[in-house]
Amino acid sequence: MIASLRFFRILFRILKILWTVVVAGLTYFFAVRLTGRTGSIVLRAAWLQQQARRFLWALGIEPNYEGQPPRQGVMVSNHVSYLDIIVHAGRMPLVFISKSEVADWPVFGPLTRWAGTLFIRRDLRSDVLRVAAEMPLVVGSGTVLTFFPEGTSSSGEGVLPFRTPLLAPIVENGWMVTPAFVRYALEPGDGAVEEEVAYYKPETVFGPHLLNLLGKRRVRATVTYGQPQVPGSNRKTLANRLRDEVCELGGLPKTTLATEQD
Repeated sequence: MIASLRFFRILFRILKILWTVVVAGLTYFFAVRLTGRTGSIVLRAAWLQQQARRFLWALGIEPNYEGQPPRQGVMVSNHVSYLDIIVHAGRMPLVFISKSEVADWPVFGPLTRWAGTLFIRRDLRSDVLRVAAEMPLVVGSGTVLTFFPEGTSSSGEGVLPFRTPLLAPIVENGWMVTPAFVRYALEPGDGAVEEEVAYYKPETVFGPHLLNLLGKRRVRATVTYGQPQVPGSNRKTLANRLRDEVCELGGLPKTTLATEQD
C-alpha cells in the first residue's frame, strides 16, 4: 500500500513538473523573448521568481522564510541541494551564479538558463574574471545577485569555508552583502536530509536522486536571512566573517568541514 502511494505520488508530481516546464517555457517566450526583452535582468529575475514558486508547488516543497530578505547588493548562502535556487528565488527576484554543469541538467537547466544565471566553470580559474566582469551589471540593475561561496554543495550538517575569488568584486565595489542559511526537513519515516535531499556525493546521479525526492510526502525548506552589511576592505576577512554568520544563522559550529578557500 505504501509503495503504491509513493508510486502515484511520484507520477503525479512528474505530471505537475511537465506542466510547469511547459508553462515556464511559454511564459518566457511570450513575456520575454517575443517582446525582445531578453536583455532585461529585472524582467528575467521576476520571471524566475514566478516559475520558482510553481516548481516548489510541483515538487512538493513547502518554503518558509525567516527575517527580511535583502533589497539590493549581494546575498550569499550555504549550499545543500539543487533545490536551493528555487527555494531562494521563490521569495524574491534574484540572479544566481551557478556552476556551468547546471545549464545541462533536465528541468533545472532550462529554468536557470532562461533566468539569466551567470554560469561559471569551476575547472577554470580564469573564468572567475569573466563572471566578475558581469556581476556589476546585475547589481547595478537593482536585482540582488546570489551565489554559494562554498563552491560546492554539502550535507547540510556544516558549512564549508567560503572561497574568496567571487567576493573580490563585492569588496572592490563596496556592495552591501547579506548572509542567508537554507535548511531542509522531511516528514518522519522519509529518511535523513543528508541522504535524501542534499546533493553532494560525487557518485550520486541527478535523475534517480530527483525521482526519489519526488516520492517524499513533503519537503520543508526554511531560509533564514541575516543583516545586510558593508563588505570591508579584505576579501578573506569577509569570507571568514560571512561564513561565521551563516553558521550562526543555522545554529551550526564554525569549525566543521574544512577545505581550501581558493
